[in-house]
Amino acid sequence: MNFLQRCWQKRWLRRLTWTVVTLTALIASLYAWVNWSGARQLRNVEAMLKAEGETLDFRETMNEPVPEAENFCAIPLLKDLALVVDNDASKGAPAEKRKRLEAIRLPSSAKGVARPPKYANAAIGKRTDFKAWADFLRKEGSLPMPVDSGDAARDVLAALSKYDAIVQELATGLNRPKAQWTPEWKTRELPEMLLSLQNPHYSSVMAVNRTLSLRVAAAAFAGEAAKAHEAALIMARTTQASLNDSMLIGLLVGSSGAEMLYHATWELCANHAGNAENFTKLESAIRAFDFQRAALRAFRGEMTVGVNAAQYCKRKPEDIRRMNNNGDSDSGVFSHIPERLIPSGFFDASAAVIAENEFKYIIKPLRDQGWQAAYQSSQEFEKRLAEMKPTAKTHPTYIMLALTFPAFTSFINKLIFTQALVNQSIIACALERYRIEKGTYPDSLAAVKLADGKPLPLDPINEKPMGYRKTADGRYALWSVGFDGKDDGGKRTLNEKKPENTQFQKADYVGDWVWDFPAE
Repeated sequence: MNFLQRCWQKRWLRRLTWTVVTLTALIASLYAWVNWSGARQLRNVEAMLKAEGETLDFRETMNEPVPEAENFCAIPLLKDLALVVDNDASKGAPAEKRKRLEAIRLPSSAKGVARPPKYANAAIGKRTDFKAWADFLRKEGSLPMPVDSGDAARDVLAALSKYDAIVQELATGLNRPKAQWTPEWKTRELPEMLLSLQNPHYSSVMAVNRTLSLRVAAAAFAGEAAKAHEAALIMARTTQASLNDSMLIGLLVGSSGAEMLYHATWELCANHAGNAENFTKLESAIRAFDFQRAALRAFRGEMTVGVNAAQYCKRKPEDIRRMNNNGDSDSGVFSHIPERLIPSGFFDASAAVIAENEFKYIIKPLRDQGWQAAYQSSQEFEKRLAEMKPTAKTHPTYIMLALTFPAFTSFINKLIFTQALVNQSIIACALERYRIEKGTYPDSLAAVKLADGKPLPLDPINEKPMGYRKTADGRYALWSVGFDGKDDGGKRTLNEKKPENTQFQKADYVGDWVWDFPAE
């Protein structure tokens, strides 16, 4: 009898061996089941999306490239602004263009003054304080402020003339009706991990728009209508380009740009700055902001990015630790064993859960029924997420969903609010054209049409005409009913201590979203 035979006669060893074999078989079976189940779950979701006319191909969510002759962003100063050379955003000609644009960023502090003054805020009826801006810029010293002339708006405008050359370069593209950042997404070489995509141009765009918004206000107040409208149209084009992106970052930057343009348009209207042609052009530029389409494109893009992240981790589980450790990874032979032990079906199931929930609660309601349905669905999904958090601890395929989606629900509120501001801006341009032609504002919005004869945009909350009334001072008030859906007759509910801190975008805001011209 050899050694192995003698050992096998020991009962404890036989039991241990069978236990190990049984556990190994069970684990292998569990792995096989998880892999099979996850793959089937993802196939079913892909089939459902295909039947709905949707896709998980990131490139298919993108717009077709705009011909250069029609593309504002194809002018020399902006062409390939979004390009990253050798995976380094500080290299090459695109980086130099971004630096030129960022150079017009307004100063953020001055000696003895913590922060610059506030910009105009149409949502609370607060005009630009040019005296405060002039004082701030004189203390800060980086702009060529003239001696105090007694006309603070004109002094601020004179200081901003430092950037006239760049503004004129940008203005050369205003005859191009479309805007799309280049290189276009469909022509870009995409990384294997879509989350690693860089968008370095957005910082430059935000800097330009903030400076231009002050330029609009100062020029409008100083009676330089042509300069004011030129700056507003440039803001409109950069906003349009950002909204044409297939990423949430583009949607957010575009939304911020649209909100800044809303305040700038309000300053134009408050000063009656411009003729009918000016306001027709501005109306047309703002109407190019299709927020529903932009939101759908961005949410579809983000859905494919989330699925791509799950599938990337499936192919390269060792990168999970690298992503969690800010790019650092262990170099030992056994350093990635825990990640490699995760069944591939886990990542398939995670991808399926992300795609299914985003489509069901975000994309489909917005696509098929519009903003009101998207708002209601987002509230429902927020509750579901809260209920899901304990489940995520025991059901790992929900971890990525629980980490990803809380941000999406707040986006819907922001976008609906911004859509209301955009619609008000469009209506305001039409009202200015009416005033220029008739000498007064109308008694009712029913008397007003868009420049091409189409009806005015509606309130995105209730899909009814915006609230409107002429005021005793010959002006008007225009309003959306807000998230509570109640028409309060154009009444704001402001933060008593700091009106500028009013959270209009919060779902629990009670009151209307108002465009009017309070006396100061």
